[in-house]
Amino acid sequence: MKSFIVIFLFFIQIYQPCAREPLLTDIVDKDISITASFDGAKIIIYGTVDPKLYKDSIIIINVLGPSSHLKIRKKEKYAGIWLVGKNEMIFTNAPGYFASSSNLDNLKSIDKSILKELNIGWNNLIISTNNFKNDEEVEPYKKILKSYYQNRGLYQIASNIDILGESLFRAEFVLPAITPTGTYNVKSFLLNHNGKLISSWANSVKVSKEGLAEGLSDYSIEHPLLYGLLAALGAIIAGYIGSEVFRRI
Repeated sequence: MKSFIVIFLFFIQIYQPCAREPLLTDIVDKDISITASFDGAKIIIYGTVDPKLYKDSIIIINVLGPSSHLKIRKKEKYAGIWLVGKNEMIFTNAPGYFASSSNLDNLKSIDKSILKELNIGWNNLIISTNNFKNDEEVEPYKKILKSYYQNRGLYQIASNIDILGESLFRAEFVLPAITPTGTYNVKSFLLNHNGKLISSWANSVKVSKEGLAEGLSDYSIEHPLLYGLLAALGAIIAGYIGSEVFRRI
C-alpha cells in the first residue's frame, strides 16, 4: 500500500500537466478477480487536491456498478395479508452497485440542484424505466430497489474519506461476495463550500470471474436448464452421502 502512494506521488511530480489539475485520483487495484473462494474485496482510491483549495473544498466520490435490468414489484395488502402486487416497474439501467463517500458528514449544505445536475447521491441518479412516466410513480419503486441493495451490501454511504497530509486523501469501498461482474465507474468531485464544481476525475475498476467460477457462470448462462438439473442432482447426491455417513456413525 505504501509503495502505491510513493508511485502515485512520483507520477504527479514527473507528469506536470496532470500536476496542475485541482484534483487527481487513482485506484490501487483496477482488476479484481472473482474466484470460487471469493468472499469480497475493496476498491481503494487515492487522490490529491491542490493545496490552495484543500481546506476550503468538498470531496465527493461515487462508485457505480455495471448496469442491470431489474423488475421491481411493490407489496400490497390483500385481506390483511401482505403479498407481492401485480404492478411492477422495470429498471433498464439500474447500477448493480452504488456507493458514495465524502469528507463531510452529510451533503445537506450543498444546493440540491447542483447535486442533481452532477448526479451525486442515490436520489439524483438517472435510472431509466420502460413503463412509468413521472418521478412520483418511480420514487416508491426506487426506494424498494435501494432497500434491496442495502440488504445485500450493494449500497454504501459513508463520510470515510481519510485525510493524509496537506493535500492527499484516501477512500475505500467494500464489495460483497455477491458483487456483480463488469466495469465499476468511479467519479470524484471537488466542490467549493458554495457547491460550485471546481474539478472532477473519472476512474474505473474491472471485476471479472476467473477459473472454476468463470466456467460455472458461463455454463449456467449458456445451458440454464441443464445447469439447474445438475445442481439439483448434486444436492441430492450430497444429501444422500451425508445421511449415510451420519447413519453409520
